[in-house]
Amino acid sequence: MAERDVRERDILVASNEYAYVQDLTKGDIVLYVGPTKISLSNTERLVELRNERFVPVRSDEGGVGVAPFIAASSAQYVVLENPAKDPASRPVKGSNSSIELTVGRKIVVPGPASFPLWPGQRARVVAGHELYEDQYLRVRVYDRVEGETAPIGTERIIKGSEVSFYTPKTGLEVVPDEATKGAPLYVRNAVTLLDGQYCLLRGPKGRRRFVRGPGVVFPEAWEEFVVKNGGRAFPAHPLKKDRGLHVRAVRAFEVKATDQLPSGKYQPGQELFLQNQEGFFFPTEDLEVLGEVTSIRLDETEGLYVRDIASGKIRTVVGPCAFLPDPGLSEHDLKRSPAVTIPPSYAVLVTAKNRREVVRGPQVRILEHDEELGTLGLSTGTPKSDAARLATCFLLIDGNKVSDLLKVRTADHVELEVRLSYRVSFTSKPGTDDARWFNVNDYVALLCDHLGSLVRAAVRGVPVERFHAASAELIRSTILGEKKADKRAGRDFEENGMHVYDVEVLEVRILDEAVQALLEGAQRDAIVSEVGRKREELRLLDAQATENVNRGIYLTQAQSFEQELALELARRTLTQARVEAKNEASRLELVGRAQQQAEALEVTSTAETAAASRRAKLQQAELAAKVAAFKEQMGALHPELIATLKALGNQQLAATLTENLSPLAILGGQSVADVASRLLASLPLGPDGTDAASVVQAVTKKRG
Repeated sequence: MAERDVRERDILVASNEYAYVQDLTKGDIVLYVGPTKISLSNTERLVELRNERFVPVRSDEGGVGVAPFIAASSAQYVVLENPAKDPASRPVKGSNSSIELTVGRKIVVPGPASFPLWPGQRARVVAGHELYEDQYLRVRVYDRVEGETAPIGTERIIKGSEVSFYTPKTGLEVVPDEATKGAPLYVRNAVTLLDGQYCLLRGPKGRRRFVRGPGVVFPEAWEEFVVKNGGRAFPAHPLKKDRGLHVRAVRAFEVKATDQLPSGKYQPGQELFLQNQEGFFFPTEDLEVLGEVTSIRLDETEGLYVRDIASGKIRTVVGPCAFLPDPGLSEHDLKRSPAVTIPPSYAVLVTAKNRREVVRGPQVRILEHDEELGTLGLSTGTPKSDAARLATCFLLIDGNKVSDLLKVRTADHVELEVRLSYRVSFTSKPGTDDARWFNVNDYVALLCDHLGSLVRAAVRGVPVERFHAASAELIRSTILGEKKADKRAGRDFEENGMHVYDVEVLEVRILDEAVQALLEGAQRDAIVSEVGRKREELRLLDAQATENVNRGIYLTQAQSFEQELALELARRTLTQARVEAKNEASRLELVGRAQQQAEALEVTSTAETAAASRRAKLQQAELAAKVAAFKEQMGALHPELIATLKALGNQQLAATLTENLSPLAILGGQSVADVASRLLASLPLGPDGTDAASVVQAVTKKRG
């Protein structure tokens, strides 16, 4: 489309609308007020006011360049800039030439109102300000106000408790709250204080104003609320028995006796500590609160280090208590002082620069700031060694038990391992300090080394058999002393007051397996023998009991037999009398018969004796003939054969005696010949009567 066609295009302006047209030949701006139609010529263009300048707009953009009237309801007002110099000037429908404006001036047009803007004017519609009783507006004088003489720049406060709806006059503007973001907010909230609350307002030159509740607080025009933690109302500081308040004077003032402070005069910078009071404390223009102090509750096992600021001395506050520190006089660390719980039968050494103290349990000891616990480095392991020491501050003074493993050697050079357990306590004596218990850093090493040397020396003086039979008694006597009245004295260590009152021999082990086997065999035999002896004793007791029972039975039976015997004797006497008569007759008859038989027997015996005598003589003659024949045979033997047989017999005898008499010779510590001489000294051997012992000794020497 050609440019000429665009310019000649008609522009419609409706009612309550207006537009600006600029003459390109003169530069004048003409105001068109609707309803009307604008027909632009080649020397005219449609313009609008942007950033203090009139800029052209295209007429074919569909309504661009045409603006509605400035309209305000009865609850609004218009802030008009650059008003007409002649207040009576009013634009009419259609074309209106430019008029003279009062540039730089700003007026307030209250609603309801509706009007177009002359070229060069700007307007802003603002809603009227509705106020509650606890709201307010900050109003500033920017021009002379009719009927007032307040200078420009003066600010004032419009309180909601006085005005419920506010529209400013010309010369006054409502200052928006700069703290808000986005659309400006004009209405500000006052501070509503309850009982126990206060607020702080800050003015020029550092002036402060404290206001206590209850009430609604409006600031003065030159004041602003102090905001802390997003709030403007602050609770008063409560005063309690377990709390304190640290305050400071910000200017010189004098206090009367009725105030919460002690009466007197106070200088700027002077610090005060309020305590043991009840109620509320409100800061004033004279006093500022540095902080609230809450008491520190300490129980029986807690303490706190407190340093005096003036002197630098440190003291320890020990519970149970509620400690309320004065920040102006002392300082402290919230960390509790070390508390040491000492169990029963234990003790610790508390040391400082110039003192030592032993504390026994059960109790809790709170350490002073310059105190620390003494430590012990105890040997560990079995046998005891200082390769890995146990660091501890606790000393078991009663019922302490220390175990150790010793290697010892007996008088016959047998090595043994002895496992011991010492019972130890630490004693107090009049005139001595219990701190000596900690004089030896490693009392375990001292105990084991010293007692170990005593045990080794004692074992070195006895053979293994004796030590094995009475090891516990030997070791206990060596360490604890001989038993007197069923008690042993024990062993004391003067170095640290240690007292060994008992020792237990837990195990004795022979390192040489062969010796161990021999001792075990001997011990086993002894046990078997003892068991056998006990068994036989029990058998004897059983037999004695059995015989006693039998004896009782026999005695009872004997009494019965005696009675029966008496009865039987009576019967027998009667029977005997009857039989004697019969026997006498029978005896006479038997005697006659016996005499006849004896005479016959005598004749028979005489004949048999004569026959036996003849047989004996014949046997004697036969034996004499056999002996003579044997002698003739022996005489025919060669002498050398006889010597040979005799030598062979002697050798056989010596070999047999040597084999059977060797164990006896080893047990008696003599030679076989000596044993043979002692056993065979009375036995002759050989035809010449030589002793058998001499023959065996000779043969043994010859073989040796």
